[in-house]
Formats: sequence, structure tokens, C-alpha cells
Amino acid sequence: MNAEPIRAAYQRFPHETLSVSHTDHRGKETARALHASLQIGVLMSLGATDLGAVAGAHQLGGLLFTARIFPLRHDTRLTAPTRMGIMISLTPADSIDIHALEYARGTDHAHINDVHIDQLNTALLSLDYDGPTAPNPRYWP
Repeated sequence: MNAEPIRAAYQRFPHETLSVSHTDHRGKETARALHASLQIGVLMSLGATDLGAVAGAHQLGGLLFTARIFPLRHDTRLTAPTRMGIMISLTPADSIDIHALEYARGTDHAHINDVHIDQLNTALLSLDYDGPTAPNPRYWP
């Protein structure tokens, strides 16, 4: 796992969200389980790179990666994808939160709460949508 998404995320995501410890085995196991549940086609579709294990928004473990997604500007999509940080975090209720943040501008792209593990791939794919909102309402309510 690469250190670049961790470094970029420290600049953009809240600092307390990413307090990573090398001895945090539970966080690493959570990241491995989340990574194992992702289909390779979903990661390829998002242009995912630089996967890294993080403590997550609730300090229960998570997975962070860089994706290439078309951002929304003034109710229209740009024609070129931009780099976004995607943080997938385990919650105390054993559900998953997904937070997509545009690295260059530091703005939120989307935040999806209460995702179950069997819905994770669909929720991630709904982030890359050419319509006026993110996530895609056809795939994620």
C-alpha cells in the first residue's frame, strides 16, 4: 500500500480521521476486508490507485484510495476526470460510510452513509455519474 494517498488525505480529510498506527491490527484487517469485498471491475471503473489502510472516520478502520471521477460544477459535469480521495469507513453500527473529496479544491463530492457490505460496489459506482447530482439516483437513493 502506497503512502501518497495518506499524505494527500492528511491535507484534505480531517486530521483525526487518519491517525494511523502501525500496530493497529484491527484497522488493517478492516481495510483488507473492505478491499476484498470490492470487485476489480469497480476499482478499474473508478481508476482507483494508491490504496491505503486508514483508521477511518470512526476510528474502526477504513480504506482510502484515489479515484478519477468527473466532478460536478454549477450543475454540469466537467469533460475531464479529476483526482478524488475516496474514504470507506466502518461505523459503530457495522455499516459503511463513503466520503468522496476532490483533492485539488478540497471540496466534498459526495457522502453516502449506512451502506451495507453487499451494497458497497453499487454505492461506489454511483459516485461517477454524468447527471446533476452525485451519487447517481438510479443506483443509490
